[in-house]
Amino acid sequence: MKKILSLTLILTIFVLTGCGKKNGPFTTFSISGMRSYMVKTDDPYLPETLNPCGVENSYSLVWPTKGMMTKEAEKELIRQVFADSTSTSVNEASQRWLSNLWLYEDTKALETKTVDSVTGKESYTYAHLSNDIKQHDNLVTFITSTETFLAGAAHGLYTVQYLTYDRKAKRVIHLNDLVDTSKMGEIIVRAIEDLVVNKDISDCMFEEYHNAGKVAVVDNFFIDSTRSTITVVFQQYDIAPYACGLQSVVLPIFWLSKHVELTPYAKKLFGKGSYLE
Repeated sequence: MKKILSLTLILTIFVLTGCGKKNGPFTTFSISGMRSYMVKTDDPYLPETLNPCGVENSYSLVWPTKGMMTKEAEKELIRQVFADSTSTSVNEASQRWLSNLWLYEDTKALETKTVDSVTGKESYTYAHLSNDIKQHDNLVTFITSTETFLAGAAHGLYTVQYLTYDRKAKRVIHLNDLVDTSKMGEIIVRAIEDLVVNKDISDCMFEEYHNAGKVAVVDNFFIDSTRSTITVVFQQYDIAPYACGLQSVVLPIFWLSKHVELTPYAKKLFGKGSYLE
């Protein structure tokens, strides 16, 4: 009897501390890096004042600690953050990114020298990369921002990319995991025209993008499970001029379910009552 009781106690402890344990907090660590170059070229179209020209690449990131994401999901995060589909680790991808002299395609024609820093913002090219995370229940969303400036340009450019990881399902969520994206061009245009929350976008859009067939649906969105919404984010120039900035189209799940069938995964994710059955 004592052996049975002891075995029962061990199994109970195992259930409470092991397989019955919920996901703990999503932990991360911070990484950063910077590299500067002086670049000289014989390009006749580059003003003399910009030759040589400074190039500065820098990043400041939060990254999931080991075991927080599946290996495939982390590779997808690397692809998004660094536009790198071949690196297998964040260290490899980040060093490769820092070494990228993206000012010119033909790096063999350049004379480069690594320097400690570059000064004079008006006379150099730079790329800054940063990200942050937001977590709610089992969803962890990485928000990656880039700011770039090409020497001599009228203005810089910036982008914001989102990647959401479902810790419970152990998967990165794509838009086609939630809805049939073949119909989303029409739905996005309708959401801009019909929903008050998106009313400012309509006045800012290029006229041609009021035609659903012209809207290229992007896999760049974030989920607000507390408000039951999906927000699709378009970069500069995607559907509106530079002065209007990024455009965020809010799609309430209940409204969305009236116009397109939600996937079984989406219904489970948002829960009954959040969509039209």
